[in-house]
Amino acid sequence: MKIINDNKPINKKNYLVATIGYFDGIHYGHKKILHTIIKDAKKNNGQSMVITFWPHPRIILGKNDNVQLLSTLKEKETILKNIDIDILYLINFTKEFSKIKALDFITNFLEKKLKIDKLVIGYNHSFGNKREGNFNFLNKNKKHYNFNIQEISKQQINKKLEISSSIIRKTLEQGDVKKASIMLGYSYYLHGKVIKGDGIGSTIDYPTANIDIKKSKKIIPKDGVYTIQVIIKNKQYYGMLNIGYRPTVNGKNRRFEVHIFDFKSNIYDEKIKIEFLEKIRDEKKFKNLHLLKEQLIKDKITSIKIIEKNEKIRN
Repeated sequence: MKIINDNKPINKKNYLVATIGYFDGIHYGHKKILHTIIKDAKKNNGQSMVITFWPHPRIILGKNDNVQLLSTLKEKETILKNIDIDILYLINFTKEFSKIKALDFITNFLEKKLKIDKLVIGYNHSFGNKREGNFNFLNKNKKHYNFNIQEISKQQINKKLEISSSIIRKTLEQGDVKKASIMLGYSYYLHGKVIKGDGIGSTIDYPTANIDIKKSKKIIPKDGVYTIQVIIKNKQYYGMLNIGYRPTVNGKNRRFEVHIFDFKSNIYDEKIKIEFLEKIRDEKKFKNLHLLKEQLIKDKITSIKIIEKNEKIRN
């Protein structure tokens, strides 16, 4: 996949079919659109292009640099590459760019600069200043451009489950990682670096790896205990994750602690990937560590059942 920044020229050689959007998380609904342009490009011996923005428009327009997302730019690039998109065209989203009228964007950018042959967009996509541009707008202004247009209907995208990036964000904030993963089409995940903790878990035979996720711009699911899959140096393990303040030991700061099943290696300073499978329970305060350990034993049994069920689905 070729990545082109909007300040660089594009050397168009053949048929070019494009789509536009932020594509946060690149969920199941997004993939319906992406697979459409990939199929169309192959049919016409051309190339597929995703036109997207960075940073997120809400960060620029809402004056909020703390917007939490479903995917980082790097993760988005990896997903698009893996599904065989040919070109990723990155637009630096600024306040100046946000003021461009929809018709000017169509004629000056899509028509004259990129010279696309076809534009495919979802039923609810809008663009241009004040979000005035959409599929109906494109239809009404056909005389201003020469490329073809196609709309992917709501029925094509959401046959059984209403899917959008905002719905997935809210679902994660509620802790329903299983439902969020169904909408994404893959397990929601986070990356983090293993740092030293206070070692309390080891005293009750449940050692944990403390994960530093302070730099992450991604959504952190609701506090609680989760069954997870962990990727360390390209190897897969299973375990449990606690997100929260550790009320049993009067914790002061929000922690992100992973207990990896049947794992004894030292992984301090390692960067690991955590994939969420299912939430087990909310975080709870116990009277003492003995009662906490008893609950962790139950949590592990629950997690193993979830893992076994997950493995059967995969196979």
